[in-house]
Amino acid sequence: MAWASRLVLAFPFAVAVVLNVLCNIARPLHWRSEHVAGYAFLFATPWGWLLDRGWFGPFDSRWLDALMAYLILLWIPALLYSACLWLLLRILRFWAKRIRGKYRAVPSDN
Repeated sequence: MAWASRLVLAFPFAVAVVLNVLCNIARPLHWRSEHVAGYAFLFATPWGWLLDRGWFGPFDSRWLDALMAYLILLWIPALLYSACLWLLLRILRFWAKRIRGKYRAVPSDN
């Protein structure tokens, strides 16, 4: 079961890697980069209220500005998704232990 939970926790990072690769190869391959960017925005949408606060400010370097855009749109949401999944798995594991403990066989007084 440990490998399954590790795969579940790694899944948001795998999605971020795929979106990152697609964003980088969409324009040279003449794909519709707007659609690929839309998927990246869709990935980050649930966390938009948290990430769109202007915490990082503007940068003078175009390279650093692009890096921060990828960080805000892909990697921070992947970390937040993974953290939520980890918390959900911990709650489910705690709940399963309580249920298992509640329904254990009680020894008889024979």
